[in-house]
Amino acid sequence: MSRVTALALALTVIAGGVRAADSLGDPFDGTKLGNANWQWEFEPASWDLGETTPGWLTMEGDPSRNLWADYTTSHLYQEHSGDFDIETHMITHYVSSSVVAGVVAYSPTSQDHNGRVGEWVAIKLWGRGAGEGDNAVIQYQAREFDAGEGFVGTVPGFQEPHETDIDLYIRMKREGETFTAWYKRADGDPWLDIGATDQALEDPLRVGIFNGVADAAGEITTRYEHVIDNLTPFAVEPGGKLPLTWASLKGSAE
Repeated sequence: MSRVTALALALTVIAGGVRAADSLGDPFDGTKLGNANWQWEFEPASWDLGETTPGWLTMEGDPSRNLWADYTTSHLYQEHSGDFDIETHMITHYVSSSVVAGVVAYSPTSQDHNGRVGEWVAIKLWGRGAGEGDNAVIQYQAREFDAGEGFVGTVPGFQEPHETDIDLYIRMKREGETFTAWYKRADGDPWLDIGATDQALEDPLRVGIFNGVADAAGEITTRYEHVIDNLTPFAVEPGGKLPLTWASLKGSAE
């Protein structure tokens, strides 16, 4: 092995390790989480990676796991400070009950609009039960707050019936104190604006995906294909490829 080749391989491993550690992304390939920084809050009784659906993380919703008045949802998250820009592709199936799933950035140390400790910004798919029409809507919220400051209680133009596969892409960006949210229905579609809001959330935040049954009983299954970090892409390629190629490493340095 030449000295140049050895140096290239060493730089690839080092760069791959640094970028993976800093990234909020994960391709959800294989049967283990690719990003070592994930943590659970209220880990669900049933979840798997690649077993129910290869290449997807599947979460079954536990009862009494909501994200509205309190932070009790099952949350797969990474601690993060500063700006971020993440997106995910999710497919949700639920049976008539109040259920929640989506992306949230939670600050355990910030006060909410009512002075309670614990505040967040969330893009939430809310599956509504029989009393609400048995359909799912998108909401852009803080804690018990979605009627001002750029938040949206019900995003116009989106409503899906229960007991169907609800296919959705969502994206959240934080830049300084400004949080911006988008959604789309298919991979090739343009992102549709949900809203932007200024929220002074204290770092570190718990940034990630969530799922749960808000009621005391009900059923929800959410599959997440990936979490994509648009600012710091996850270094490991899908399918067991090397973390970085020499060409991509060279290009990133230019």
